Order: sequence, then C-alpha cells, then structure tokens
Amino acid sequence: MSVLGEVFGSLGSMSQLQLLLAFVACAGYAFAQGNLLPEKGRRVAWAATAIAAIGFAIESENWTFAAMLLGFAVAGLGTFVALVWITSRALGFGQNSAPVATDSMFADSALPALPEPRPRPPQATGPAHFV
Repeated sequence: MSVLGEVFGSLGSMSQLQLLLAFVACAGYAFAQGNLLPEKGRRVAWAATAIAAIGFAIESENWTFAAMLLGFAVAGLGTFVALVWITSRALGFGQNSAPVATDSMFADSALPALPEPRPRPPQATGPAHFV
C-alpha cells in the first residue's frame, strides 16, 4: 500500500475525539480566514484551530499522517474557495456597479453631489426699509 493509501486508511481507525478535533480545526480555519467574525473572533478561531490541530496530531497513531490529513484539508478548503471565486467572477457576481469608498463611509466618492445654493435676494438696508 502506498503512503497516500495508508494516510486515507487511517481515517477508518479514528476515534470520536479525533473526528471532533479535525472538525474544529477545519471549521476554525474557515472562520479565521473569512470575514464572518470581527478581528478578536478571528484570533480566537486561529487559537482554536491551532489547539485542535495539535490535539488531532497527538491523538492519532502516526502524527505524520495526521499532519498530512490536515494539509489536505487546508488545500481542499483553498481549492473550494478558488473555485467559488472563479465561478462568481465568471457569472459577474464579483463586480460592483457603484464605486465604494475605501477610507471611510464619509469619503468624497461616497457622498451624493449637493445642489448649488440659490442666490439670496438683495436685502435693503437703512431706515427706509421699516416704513
């Protein structure tokens, strides 16, 4: 049996804890890479991913096979993201029709143009005006 066959063969002998750790590692990686969470949430997701990946490698019979499985999972997620991005660009979903302000929502390009002010009528001055 080849090394790759042994790696995939080790999937059948995984315990529930290993499967849970692998799931947490993959889900945490997806959350850490995406924009679903704020910056602090992404840092927590990165920490959970690292802890789960290390725990997965420790719990497995052969840590090199576990490292290879985690590498395949990351490569698979990257391939999925790339295919979705290519498909969305091909269908035109990734193109914005209006310019978006990058610095702030109050940037000049994000505000509508204001109409020119109307000129004021001339004001009379002096006591003749109050008569």
